[in-house]
Amino acid sequence: MQNTSLNLIVKSLHQSIEEELQRVGIQCRVFSRVKADDSLREKVERKIRENNGNPYYTKEGKKIQDIVGVRIVTYFYEDVDLLWDIFAKMFQVIDTATAEITESNFQPLRKNMVCRMPEKEKQILQEYVKSIHDEVYDVIDSTFEIQFRTILSEGWHEVDHILRYKCKDDWHDLLQESRMFNGIYATLETSDKALEALFDDLAHNHYKSGKWSAMLRSKYKMHFSHGDLSPELNTLLDENHDFAKFLYQYNRHDLLEFIALSKLNIMLSLDNLIYIVYSTNKDKNPNIYNAKLEETIPLNIQNDITNSIARFKTIGGVK
Repeated sequence: MQNTSLNLIVKSLHQSIEEELQRVGIQCRVFSRVKADDSLREKVERKIRENNGNPYYTKEGKKIQDIVGVRIVTYFYEDVDLLWDIFAKMFQVIDTATAEITESNFQPLRKNMVCRMPEKEKQILQEYVKSIHDEVYDVIDSTFEIQFRTILSEGWHEVDHILRYKCKDDWHDLLQESRMFNGIYATLETSDKALEALFDDLAHNHYKSGKWSAMLRSKYKMHFSHGDLSPELNTLLDENHDFAKFLYQYNRHDLLEFIALSKLNIMLSLDNLIYIVYSTNKDKNPNIYNAKLEETIPLNIQNDITNSIARFKTIGGVK
């Protein structure tokens, strides 16, 4: 049974990460774990074997950095890089592990970051380590790891970690089998891209047919509160095809980045999506100005967005 102190740490980190993702509206799932004692000892012993019998982790040198692990599994491939940027600003990153993409050498996408624990969680860990007098915890760092995956690749990564990464000798000199295993991942990465292309096609079809709620859901692929556009905004888009086209062509990444970095915290409905895109772009694009839309935006929503725009400018978010 896991120690209560370690469970408190992982619960706190999991909650803060999940709340941030819910605020931004990104479609994903969050998983977390504390590395069990037997897993810690196995890792220490395995690294000694791989290091020609010499200690790999030491109290004064290299330490285990993933006593706590969080995995963010996105529904869409394009969100992996966005989430990386969000959490690189949310936590103090001290190390990263990413796979370099090349034209001639295929390998699975690997995006992991090691972050310093916030002060509260760091103190809980240090007090726990002092209390148990277990030498394996002398080589534990006050850090945690965040892994970024897509939902289609998640199962493959689990199999890879358990049956290849931890069993390297089983794959020694089996180049063809390793390539075949990587090839399975290649089909999943292709499917990730096909999934995005499918929703791009859906958004385009809905745009052409004037189905504005469906267009916005397919285009932005965010976690919206239930319901379609209000009749007022649906009619407004029927009467203002230039603005409807602007919404269809607007960069999804820019919208999510604004929400994330500006700390905007409002309910993510389709109506509010329109208010956000309009309010953050009307000064740069005067042609989308609409007096009727200005009157439609609730005052509290407008104030929240205006304050968020000001915060965004202070961090250099407005080009």
